[in-house]
Amino acid sequence: MKKLLLLLFVTSQITFCKAQQFSFQMFFSDAIGNKDTITLGYDLTATDSIDTAFGETNIISVPLDTNLDVRITNAWFTYADAVYFHLKKQIVFYDCSLHNLNIQPINIVTQHWPVTMTWNNSIFNDSCNNGSVFTGINPAGWWDTGCPSGLLQQVFLGDDSITFNSNFDLGWFGYINSNGDSIPVFWQAFGDSTILTTGINELPQQCISVKVFPNPGSTYITVQANNSFGQLSLISILNSYGQIVLKTQQISRIDISELPDGIYFIKTENTKGEFTTSKFLKL
Repeated sequence: MKKLLLLLFVTSQITFCKAQQFSFQMFFSDAIGNKDTITLGYDLTATDSIDTAFGETNIISVPLDTNLDVRITNAWFTYADAVYFHLKKQIVFYDCSLHNLNIQPINIVTQHWPVTMTWNNSIFNDSCNNGSVFTGINPAGWWDTGCPSGLLQQVFLGDDSITFNSNFDLGWFGYINSNGDSIPVFWQAFGDSTILTTGINELPQQCISVKVFPNPGSTYITVQANNSFGQLSLISILNSYGQIVLKTQQISRIDISELPDGIYFIKTENTKGEFTTSKFLKL
C-alpha cells in the first residue's frame, strides 16, 4: 500500500511538466564565437504567453548579456508594445488542421555581427511544419518588402544554417528598451508551405504612392493613392501584433478615435486584389 501511495504521489508531481508535441533548438554564434540557444515548439494545449507546464520561465528582469543574448519576446516593433516576457523557451499553440499562423518575435543582441544560426532541418519534413520560417521581414510586409539585415525568408526545411547581420531599424524592425539598448527584432513562424506565399500580391512601394494623413492622427485619417494603384476597395488597419483592428471601404475620415495610441499599419487593397502596406502613428 505504501509503495502504491508513493507511486501515485510521484505521478501526481510530474504531470505538471508536459511533453510538447514538437520542439527544436536554434543555436546562435556571433562573429567572435559567443554562443546562445533558444527552444521553440508547439502544442495543442499551449498558449502564446508563459506556460510553466512546458518549462517556460520569464527572464525579463535578468540584464541582457551584451556579448550575445537571444530571447523570445512579445516585442514586435517598439518598446511601447507593453513587453512583458523574455523567454529562452516558448511552446505556442499551433494546430496544423486550422492553418493558424503563430509568429514569435526573436530579439538578438550582440556587439559582434554577423550572427550565424544553425538548427536541425530534418525535423521539418512533414506537411504540418514544412513552411516554418525565420525572417527579418516585418510580418506586415511578407514577402515583398526588404529588411535591414537582408534576411528575407529562411525556411527551416531548407539549409541547416544561415549567417546574417543586424536588423535594427527603430519602429519597423527594432526598439529601444528602458536601458537605452537598441534591440534588433527578427521573427519565427510555424506553418505549412502556404505561409511562404503570404503577401505575394503586395506591390513594391516604389511602384505606387499611398498617403495617410494626418500622420500622426488622433481622431480621423484619410487614405489616398495615386492613379497607377487603381480603385481602392478595402482598407484594413492592423496593430503592431499584426491583428486586424478595423476594416472599412471608406477612404476618407476613417474614425480611429477608439484605437489605443501607438503604431499601426494600413493595408490598402485595390479591386484587383493587389495591396500595399503603410504605417501611421495614432496619438
